[in-house]
Amino acid sequence: MALRRSAATDDFTTEVAALKKQLAQLAASIEASAKSEGGDAVRAVGDRARDFLAQATSFVDGFGRDVRDMASESAHAAASHVRTAAREGTERLEDTIRDRPLTSVAVALGIGCLVALLIHRR
Repeated sequence: MALRRSAATDDFTTEVAALKKQLAQLAASIEASAKSEGGDAVRAVGDRARDFLAQATSFVDGFGRDVRDMASESAHAAASHVRTAAREGTERLEDTIRDRPLTSVAVALGIGCLVALLIHRR
């Protein structure tokens, strides 16, 4: 599950980088047009495009941080859940061993014999 989120985050980061590149190219193209034509109207459009680029970049960066933060929080929550489940399972196993020590020894002996037989057959 974490691998899927990581891949999704990588895909998102790649798409954000591509969007930033396209917006930068658009701003550069408009700026080049403004320089070559020299008109005030074209310069105004170039200024507006740069402002739009700055706003879009800021939005995309903020959105990317939000997605990373949410993915990180989800990963931390999942890891915490796994640690809690492992701790509870360990506690239950320890309780069972304390409550039934002879049964626990017999089960361990049986598992050991089974493993030994499997290893010996190789």
